[in-house]
Amino acid sequence: MKNPFLYLLNMIILAGCGFANQESAGTGDDPELNTFSESVAAPVNPGAEAAEVSYSRESGIKQHEFRDARTGLIVQTTAYPSDWRVISKPIYTTDQKLPTFLIQITGPGGLKNFNTPIKFHVAYSDPQMSQYMLSSPMAKLLRPLPHPKELFAEEVRDRMENSGFHLLGERSFPETDRFLRYKIAAKSKAQTRLITYNTEWADGKGRKALAGISIVSMQQPAISGSMQVWFYSISYTFAEEASFEQTLTEMQQAIRSTIENPQWEQYVAQLARQRQMKNEQRARLAAQQHQNRMNARWAAFNAHQEKMQGIWAAQDANHASFMNRNFGAGSDTGQRQFVNMIHEEETVYNPQTGQNYQVNAGSTEYWMDSEGNYIRNDDLFYTPNGDINLNNREWVRVKRAF
Repeated sequence: MKNPFLYLLNMIILAGCGFANQESAGTGDDPELNTFSESVAAPVNPGAEAAEVSYSRESGIKQHEFRDARTGLIVQTTAYPSDWRVISKPIYTTDQKLPTFLIQITGPGGLKNFNTPIKFHVAYSDPQMSQYMLSSPMAKLLRPLPHPKELFAEEVRDRMENSGFHLLGERSFPETDRFLRYKIAAKSKAQTRLITYNTEWADGKGRKALAGISIVSMQQPAISGSMQVWFYSISYTFAEEASFEQTLTEMQQAIRSTIENPQWEQYVAQLARQRQMKNEQRARLAAQQHQNRMNARWAAFNAHQEKMQGIWAAQDANHASFMNRNFGAGSDTGQRQFVNMIHEEETVYNPQTGQNYQVNAGSTEYWMDSEGNYIRNDDLFYTPNGDINLNNREWVRVKRAF
């Protein structure tokens, strides 16, 4: 069976800011947490694959393809307003062959939308299992599923306040929530839950923002007791106050237009079968080597440990550095990059003066003189030194500070 998590995570990421109904009843034991959760049961609309989308914007719509970098296959397509600029980047932190996506969207009315990389955790119901895992490479992934307000306090509140925004309240989006619940129910047979927490902000300068946390959790059996696997991502949407509500409406319409590529689903199913065959071969070899010394309980436990260590190993050092640098709580560098992304700027370092400067983002390289004047350049064979049109000044190529 193919891994339903990656599909679910992509759907949640595409939801922009975790558009979900925070007022629906959940199935957990915490009454407060249930306010923000949805368990997945039967599909709400078994005959629907994607909602029909109608845009009032004169520019019309365009299809954006989310493409797997390993195979070149399209994973899924989404229809966005044609005057939105959408960039998606596949990343492979949860599975080295199956991607999730980082997304950046810009558009009219000051629209900026982006999401953070997915973070993964696991929790065990058996205290002895949890204690054992604390001494393994899995230790840093161990964490019980928190209330979404806890993640909000850790990763969203200070970042938004330090960027000049103040909290207005919470938002819910029930129609898109129903769409997501149908998709999850259609793809996952396990006990899966969607938890979201969306907050609305304003900066007092005519801009508003939506910051949302989206969590997907799944309950699975373990060697002893059960384990809960959960992932989460944070999304931010900024727009001018006059166009903010229209932007949110169009974002939800785009999500409900998402269609999966059947060829990609076939590829994932084939990959799952190949992995199952390899796992069966490994299990037979292990049984031959250890049948006189191992019982079924410990064989299953070791197979489980190997699988989880493989997931942990997929989170390579480069990506870990990326997450810590760009999205780590309390990081000055991360805050600077966060502000730069909002203002479409970059911070560069001039070795001639030993100082940092702010420049407009979007160019391949920048040249600067000693007075802070700079030239944006996308031609890697061009150098401004010796250009008679530039008054024979000395120009040095500056470096990005972050």
